[in-house]
Amino acid sequence: MARMEWKMRTIIGLVAVMSLIFFTFMLLGDTQYVAHSEVDEYGYGIIIDAGSTGSRLFLYRWKSVSAKELVRIEPVLDEYHEPIVKKVSPGLSSFGTKPADAPIYIMPLIDYAYQYIPTSYRDSASFYLFATAGMRLLPTEQQDAVMKSLHTGLPKLTKLTIIPENIRVIDGTWEGIYNWIAVNYILGRFQVVDEELPVSGKKRKSTVGMIDMGGASSQIAFELPDDSFKSDVQVINLGAIDTDEVFRYHIFVTTFLGFGVNEGSKKYENYLRKKFTENSTGEVDYVRDGCLPVNLMKLITNEDGTQFLRKGTGEWDDCVRSISKILLEESPKCPPTHQCYFGGVLAPPVQLSSMELYGFSEYWYSAEDVLALGGTYNHSSFEERARGFCSQRWPAIKTKAKAQLYPKANDERLETQCFRSAWIHAILHDGFYVDENRHKFQSANKIGDQEVQWALGAMIYHQRYFPLGYENSKQ
Repeated sequence: MARMEWKMRTIIGLVAVMSLIFFTFMLLGDTQYVAHSEVDEYGYGIIIDAGSTGSRLFLYRWKSVSAKELVRIEPVLDEYHEPIVKKVSPGLSSFGTKPADAPIYIMPLIDYAYQYIPTSYRDSASFYLFATAGMRLLPTEQQDAVMKSLHTGLPKLTKLTIIPENIRVIDGTWEGIYNWIAVNYILGRFQVVDEELPVSGKKRKSTVGMIDMGGASSQIAFELPDDSFKSDVQVINLGAIDTDEVFRYHIFVTTFLGFGVNEGSKKYENYLRKKFTENSTGEVDYVRDGCLPVNLMKLITNEDGTQFLRKGTGEWDDCVRSISKILLEESPKCPPTHQCYFGGVLAPPVQLSSMELYGFSEYWYSAEDVLALGGTYNHSSFEERARGFCSQRWPAIKTKAKAQLYPKANDERLETQCFRSAWIHAILHDGFYVDENRHKFQSANKIGDQEVQWALGAMIYHQRYFPLGYENSKQ
């Protein structure tokens, strides 16, 4: 009898445990994975970088300790402890002639991020969409039509709070500022110290300079030692208190629209077209091209329907010289009392060769994907490997690619690597006058384990007042 009673109690206990597990599962089944615990002082935000070739989503969260400190911001992680990032193609600019479709194009990004925002934070989550050079190249009326469609269409498709001012085309200046903020934030250069430092003369660390190259444009941004130089200077404050000088910076920042690597390729193609027209005798229907590997042929169709061939010669040094000539031709005359970067942009009296300078995007890809030289820049090594790759015959390159000797490069990268490496070389040394041997330049994709994206800098800047709201909520 006692044994029977013990069995019944055991069965009842197991049923109770299983019931508890079942109801717990039912209660939690509709919740989404969030890699961080929910704490009241956190804020969440989605930001979309609508670039020229595609739109990338990033999800961040931030917290505050004091209004006297910068907001502390970090990527939200997925169940595999990887940052929440998602990209869709093509670029937003492809909707210039069909703006009504733009909101539908963006929604997969929003839906993906939404599931990683804790339920209690979804109503207050911030949303930003900033479009860059691809959209800037569209006619103004097309830009406006796409933005208006997003302003009116997204609120009908998502529960997120959509603020029209947070969805816009940004100019290259702000793209450069956001990039500069991101790299210095990750490096810890905005940290305040107890005593003044000899380098900056202030209670903060010295910052680094940043150059970035996308498909359509290129940017540069660095802190100036004083406010004596006025051209292309922005004064920004990253702190929550506008009158606080601790986080106020004078930044030289400018963009070079039309000098991204893809637009540069178009300039070079026009250069070849002109060269072919001037030198054509009717006997040869191709132009020798030092920016293509040996014997790679590329057919070019002109606006009038005529065609010509680019025949690769793999002469990398000749490619660099051609690009340097293009940069010179595309640059207005500089005033005799000043130095100018390429494009005729007045340069501050600061030597970039003596500055810690980081290069992102194409500076990294062109150095790393084929040449395996990303990171600290060594001019001799870069030049030697770039020259060696380009001097190969195209069939040999294809054979090596099949053997996985270029695992980070697709066919498009392999075809254009000669030009891309020459383009960034010419921009760096002939455009920004960085000394080939005495410099502090390095290309980067990640700093530590964090990928550098201007989206992070944008979120830091636009959430700088968050600490004030947090302090007020505690009072």
